Amino acid sequence: MFSLPLFKQSIKSNWVIWSAMTGVMTILCIQFAALEMTQPMLFTIFYGMMTTILPGIYVLVTSNKLIAGQVDKGSMAYVLSTSVRREAVAFTQSVFMITSLALMFGIETLAHIAINSSNPISMATIGYTGLAGNITTKMIIEVNISAFVVCLTLAAVCMAFSGIFNSSKYSLGLAGAFVGESILVNMLSMFGRLGVDGLKDMKYATICSFYDYESVLFGKADWAEHLIIPSVIALAAFVTGAVVFKKKDLPL
Repeated sequence: MFSLPLFKQSIKSNWVIWSAMTGVMTILCIQFAALEMTQPMLFTIFYGMMTTILPGIYVLVTSNKLIAGQVDKGSMAYVLSTSVRREAVAFTQSVFMITSLALMFGIETLAHIAINSSNPISMATIGYTGLAGNITTKMIIEVNISAFVVCLTLAAVCMAFSGIFNSSKYSLGLAGAFVGESILVNMLSMFGRLGVDGLKDMKYATICSFYDYESVLFGKADWAEHLIIPSVIALAAFVTGAVVFKKKDLPL
């Protein structure tokens, strides 16, 4: 089921965009967490938007390159001619997507933990004046797990489109619309949290509504329960894309 040569090929083809998005996200995290002038916006701007925008760009571009882009260019014919079966292609590329996204969040999380250990930020600093104490390592890990699962759902849906369509224009078009809508509506919903009443309910129109960092900050346990639905969607999307890719006619 798993093809190591194909996995290595995917690393070579996508390490540049992965490095760029991971580097930018990590640097932004360090800046927001370390500088006094940006600390109040750590959760509003960085965790509220950047942890979906940057991974969203990565999964949009990479998911198309992993399957639909290769079919469109004709390179999938070579991959399948090396005795690699279609189900192995779908499984390997899904593993690559999950692993690369996990590493992206893992590096950013470790960077934030390191900064927070040397310079803890109080809850009052980030705007939660009613809460005592500082941001903890546990909070950082839980917030990033929540963001990772939601971004994994974005990735899974993009991978489904990549597996379903033979043309990049359809794969990228629909995946771009889905990711773009999710990120844009999430950004608009942020204004609802800042007091714009008319935008409060917009968060329910995006998969990003399941990313609930405020529950983590308030010490509520339901942040994990909110991840059940996106996890199910992610699993269903990965499976759907793999099944369709296995059974459909390919222009080889």
